[in-house]
Amino acid sequence: MTAGKTLKEAYLEACSKHFPFDGREPAELMFTYPQFNNWIETVVLGINQENAEKFVDALHESGFPCGVVMIDGGWQRYHGCRDFNPDTFPDATKLFDKIHDYGYKGILWCSYFLTPDSRPEYVNYRPGGQNILVRRKDKPNEAALVWWWSGISVTMDLTAPAVRKKFTDELKAMAERFHFDGFKFDGGDPEYFRENALFSEPWMEPADFGHAFNLVGLEFPYNEYRAGFKAGGLPLVVRLHDVGHSWEELATIVPDMLVAGLCGQPYVFADMIGGGLSSCFYPGKSFSHKLFIRSCQVQALTPMMQFSAAPWRVLTPEECEICRKYASLHVEFGPYIMEQVHHASATGEPIMRSMEYEFPNCGYENVTQQFMLGPKYLIAPVTNEDDSKIIYLPAGRWKDDLGKTWKGPRILDLKDIPIERLPYYEKISK
Repeated sequence: MTAGKTLKEAYLEACSKHFPFDGREPAELMFTYPQFNNWIETVVLGINQENAEKFVDALHESGFPCGVVMIDGGWQRYHGCRDFNPDTFPDATKLFDKIHDYGYKGILWCSYFLTPDSRPEYVNYRPGGQNILVRRKDKPNEAALVWWWSGISVTMDLTAPAVRKKFTDELKAMAERFHFDGFKFDGGDPEYFRENALFSEPWMEPADFGHAFNLVGLEFPYNEYRAGFKAGGLPLVVRLHDVGHSWEELATIVPDMLVAGLCGQPYVFADMIGGGLSSCFYPGKSFSHKLFIRSCQVQALTPMMQFSAAPWRVLTPEECEICRKYASLHVEFGPYIMEQVHHASATGEPIMRSMEYEFPNCGYENVTQQFMLGPKYLIAPVTNEDDSKIIYLPAGRWKDDLGKTWKGPRILDLKDIPIERLPYYEKISK
C-alpha cells in the first residue's frame, strides 16, 4: 500500500488498516508512577518471601514514588504451578497485603511453561484425552517440547479459545486468592518451539501462539509483556528486550522504543534501569554509578519507568537523590503522559515519536538519540560516557530544563553535561 507523503501519514494509514486502536488502555498507575521490580534484588540476595518483603519495606522507606511493585520469577514450586513454594513463600497473601498497605499495586511474574511436577494431569497427555497441550506435527499423540532459558517444558495450547480461557481463569483465581492485581507475562518467543509444533489450527505457526498468549493479557489492566505477535493496537504494556549494563546497550534504548511505537505499541518501556541482566549486579562485577544514573534519566520522561536494582543499595546517598529527583519528575509529568496515553488509545499515535515523525522532511531521519514526548517536549538524554550530547532543535522557540530559551532550527553541541542533568526542551511557540 501507499499512503501519504510523510512517515506519520504512512504510519496512521497502516495503523487504521492493520492494527486499529479502540480506546482501551493499560492501568493508569503503570504510567503515572515509577514501577519497582524485585528481580535484581532477590536474585542477588536470595529469592524468598523474606527478601521480597525487605525490598518492599526499603522501597517504602526510600522516599521514591512508586505505583506498581512486581514480584518476579522464582516464587513458584514448579513452572506451571498456580501456587507459591511454601518453603520459600509461606504466606504470599501477607506479601501482597503489605504492598497494598503501602499504597502500591502488586504484579506477579508468570509464564505458560509446564513441568511434569506441576500439572501431571496436563503433562501426561494421552491420545483420546482433551487436546490441551501443543502437540508435534510428526507425532500428534505426543506433546511438543519447548526449549527455553530454564530448561525444557511443554505448554497448554493457548491458540485454542477454550484452553486459553482455562489458563486465564486459573490466573484470575490465583490473583484473587493471593490478593494481587495483574501479571508480568514472560515468554511468547516463537523460537522456543524447536519442534514442528501442531496448534489448534493446522495453519498456525509459533508466532500465532505468541499472539494467543498476548490475548490473555487483555483480561488484566496491570500487565507486562516482553514478546508476542500482532499485539499492535492492544492495551498491553511492552517491555523492551533484556539490556545489559553497558554504554553500548544504553544507546539502543531510545531507537528501539521509537520503533516499537511504529509497530503499534505505544505503551512501551525500556528494560530495568541500569540493565535487567542479574549477572551484571553480582558482587565483583563491574558497575558504573554514572551509567545507572544516565539509565534512570533515559527512562524518566518515557511512558513508563521501572527500577529493579535498588538505588538506595547500589548508589551513594547523593547519587540516589539524583535518581529520586527523576522518579519524581516522572510523576510530575504523569498528567501529560496520560494525555498522550488517551490520545494513543484513540488514534494509535506513538507516545514517543521520532524527530522525522514529528518534523518531516527537515533532515532528521537519522536522529535517533532524542525523541518527542507527544507534540510538546523534546527529550535528549545523555547516553555517551563522556557526558556529551548533540541536540537537534527544530524551528520555533524552545525552553530548556534550565529555563533558558532557544530559537531553532539549530544544533546544540553540549559538553561536560553534569551528572544531575537531563536535557529536555519544551516547545513554547512555532
